[in-house]
Amino acid sequence: LVGMDLLWNLGLTQGECERLGEQLGSDVPFCVRGGTALATGRGEKLSPLPDLDRLYVVLAKYESVKISTAWAYKTYRNIYEESYIRDPEHIEAYGQKVHSGPIVRAIASKNHAIITEELRNDFEKIVLPEYPQLVALKQRFIEARALGTLMSGSGSTIFALTESQAEADRIKNDIEQQLNDPDLNLWVAQFSPTGIKVSDE
Repeated sequence: LVGMDLLWNLGLTQGECERLGEQLGSDVPFCVRGGTALATGRGEKLSPLPDLDRLYVVLAKYESVKISTAWAYKTYRNIYEESYIRDPEHIEAYGQKVHSGPIVRAIASKNHAIITEELRNDFEKIVLPEYPQLVALKQRFIEARALGTLMSGSGSTIFALTESQAEADRIKNDIEQQLNDPDLNLWVAQFSPTGIKVSDE
């Protein structure tokens, strides 16, 4: 979207790109906006939060591990559907609770310790029992003294947070040397305050 907007000189605003992105996928509006945000709805409703641009992330993914997002959602729904909130008033109350929750407060105060304590992903309850190598990968990150570690979305990427690039590079190199597995890809990145950009180079 961003590239086509520039290529064809469409003059789209960021908001217009985000709304078009909703039709392509729930994560697309966030990729356009970037930064730090609370996502609700299907993930397309974004509430901006203070940037966490001093955090670094180590991403780890096994090339051969493919997890179907459709399978993950269906399996989760089959097991936990009875606990879903359906009443509009309860949905509204829960939304307000999320917007003032501990992880949002920790992000606002840039308290990295509490942020990592509050990391949650409900998909881990159904995905990790089926993929023990992902459990082992999370354990490697813990043993490497990452600030926190979690599965991303419905998998299969596992990420770890650090407070410096040097620490992220150390963890990446340690795990590469320990596992020495050509099937495992690792990357280091810094949190970005902006969404996708087209390089001038």
